[in-house]
Amino acid sequence: MRTLIVGFVLLILGSTLAGWGAAGRLPLGFWTLTSLLVGTLGYGMVYLGIHALSQQRRVKQGWLILMPPALFTLAALITGFHIDDRMRSCLFHLQAAGFLAAAAWPVWRDRRVDPLPSRLPLAMVLAACALIFGLGAWAILERADYVDWIAHGFAFQILGNFGIAVLVCGFATDRAERGLRQVAEMDSLTGIGNRRWLEARLPTTIKAGDTLIVLDLDHFKQVNDRYGHAGGDAALVATACTLRETLRTEDLPARMGGEEFLLFLPGLGIQACVIAEDLRRRIEQQMVRHQDSIIRVTASLGVAMAARDNVGWEQLYQTADSALYEAKRRGRNRVVDHTAASIPAAAAPPASAGPGPRKAPGLRGPVRAGRPGPSP
Repeated sequence: MRTLIVGFVLLILGSTLAGWGAAGRLPLGFWTLTSLLVGTLGYGMVYLGIHALSQQRRVKQGWLILMPPALFTLAALITGFHIDDRMRSCLFHLQAAGFLAAAAWPVWRDRRVDPLPSRLPLAMVLAACALIFGLGAWAILERADYVDWIAHGFAFQILGNFGIAVLVCGFATDRAERGLRQVAEMDSLTGIGNRRWLEARLPTTIKAGDTLIVLDLDHFKQVNDRYGHAGGDAALVATACTLRETLRTEDLPARMGGEEFLLFLPGLGIQACVIAEDLRRRIEQQMVRHQDSIIRVTASLGVAMAARDNVGWEQLYQTADSALYEAKRRGRNRVVDHTAASIPAAAAPPASAGPGPRKAPGLRGPVRAGRPGPSP
């Protein structure tokens, strides 16, 4: 943002110098060259600022924006072209069009990888401003009344610069709001979604073949007792990495708290048990390095697949949770599948879960107050 501010300040300074010079308050040779150089550098800074804002990193060879002012200075010393109003104005319009078009390109190009509401309007305004400058350069070269064209174009340029400034502020605000949402919806330790993130992405109705998997690390309290909470955290991070590497892009893994993860696998059908077994095997094979120790963990997984459409969310979660308990009862480090064939239809779409007893994601009311039998 500071780069953009400097760029706009330079544009204002360049316009001021040109205005004073046109009014006869500055020497001709001085104001014609300095206004051109300051304006050129201003649009270069605008390009750098917008490029950095769009891609969230600085341009590697940003120093190249100094080349046009340097070339203009050298040419002015040799030829004195800056005294020629037509030549100077044409070069100014061409460099402004080039910098603005170059700024519009990354904003447009990154619209899918970094979608923001203000991205498309900003790209369109930048491209429109570049087009206006390009038309101005054409008018200067081809029309005898080019001064009138420049006057009208100058009015559009002022509006365009104002629009760019407003949209840049909106762009930064959109990105900040998205960052806050990510902080609220991401588990800070593992980097995968939390309960709120999962609730926001679960479909309102379940279709046949959709699967819920409840995954719980075995004897996790013993890991914390032996290696400390830092060791336990390392095991959780490694497990989350395994989930990301194993699951499809459309699958939804979330950490529900403690050592428990919930996975929603849409439309996977009977292959869900194969994926669950693969996850169990990969977690068992993990070698988590912590200080001078190697931490090994295992996981129990409960699988519940909807055998028909419109299965209830609470009941599907209860079925997966019961399967997890059965896996614990049978000795842990295993997958147990319960097909949700007799689950009644959902009465309402998912609703936000709040604090209190454990709840299924996005469901009203507790599933249970505690798991009987062996402790996880």
